[in-house]
Amino acid sequence: MKPTKLMTLVGWAVSATTAGYLLPQFVINAGGAIPISPWNIIVTLPLIGLILLLMAIPMFKYRKANNLRAKDSTKPRPMPMNPFYAVRLVLLAKAIAISGAIFSGWHIGVVWLQLTSPVVTAATMQNVLALIGSVVMTACAILVERICRITDDGTAATEGNGISPKRSPNAAGEPA
Repeated sequence: MKPTKLMTLVGWAVSATTAGYLLPQFVINAGGAIPISPWNIIVTLPLIGLILLLMAIPMFKYRKANNLRAKDSTKPRPMPMNPFYAVRLVLLAKAIAISGAIFSGWHIGVVWLQLTSPVVTAATMQNVLALIGSVVMTACAILVERICRITDDGTAATEGNGISPKRSPNAAGEPA
């Protein structure tokens, strides 16, 4: 699996910004009100990012132990992580990064609409807080996804003739 590209997140955010600006305008034109993010969204979005960071603590410890071993080869090799846990963690991080970009884009559009309207209400602050929460969620997910990348430690299996299999140049930076 390849890491999430910045342009993927920007693409989702731009699409959601467009929707976050245009859809509330249609609602307002039909006599409705600008959507306001409820407090549970404001709390839940950054909480999702923080829970993801807590789930990544074993990966942080494993990476730290590997880095210490790389500096001092007398240290014992760290216990390997469960590969299924690592894959689930990186998949969850990627999904949260994309959904965080969508939430960020939506809130950018709604805040933009609120700030350009003739009357700026106090409810704008709730959408700004939700925007901050979604950016925090996205940042946590990107951090966890980057931590889950593994590097080639030189212990690649050799083929029957004693020659290491050819690796692509991107293989060293692939996620766990």
